[in-house]
Amino acid sequence: MPNSPEKSTKERILDSAVRLFSQKGYAACGMRDIVRDAGVSIAMVNYHFGSKKALLQEIIRRFSADTFQLADHHFEGAEALEIKLRRFIRDMIKLFRKNPDSLRIMVTELPMDVPEVIDFKADRVGKLVQLARDKLFSSFPDEVRERIHLEILGPALIGMLTFHFIVHPVFERAFGIRCDDDFYDGYADELADLFLYGILSKTNSHHATQENPKDD
Repeated sequence: MPNSPEKSTKERILDSAVRLFSQKGYAACGMRDIVRDAGVSIAMVNYHFGSKKALLQEIIRRFSADTFQLADHHFEGAEALEIKLRRFIRDMIKLFRKNPDSLRIMVTELPMDVPEVIDFKADRVGKLVQLARDKLFSSFPDEVRERIHLEILGPALIGMLTFHFIVHPVFERAFGIRCDDDFYDGYADELADLFLYGILSKTNSHHATQENPKDD
């Protein structure tokens, strides 16, 4: 779908890059493809971004900024972990549905010959992990936090949230379903249950140990 002429040149270039990187892949998409799709000159792409790598980084930066904003909002406050995570998962699904191409790029594009992009993604994931430590799990007793391995739970939650949106056309055909608003309401609750029971089992086991200490 062509870009709207009412958009700024920079936004038209970015929209084209998002669409083409998602459809063709970063490696297979050249600057000439982006220029042709956006209806601009190569000089304008260089002026606003400088390189294809910089375009990819800007897509990642914008999408991760939206994710970080949601996490910062939902992880704040003194509400229970379950309430915070359920709201976060629900709003993340809304974000993914609104930006499926950017999500696909964020999840699948990892050009090994461009280490700066890997570092760029790692930096943003690290900030999200630190936010979870500071705001989501900081109130837990030390013994519980030691059993919550974010390096395992973080990728697990990301995988649960994102994989569906990468291959949902296959799932729709395989299961004979329609991924509409009603489906995603239930989807959010199902994922929250699957993920939270794993975390809460750790807190419950801590409480059980406290109430029924083992004999020395």
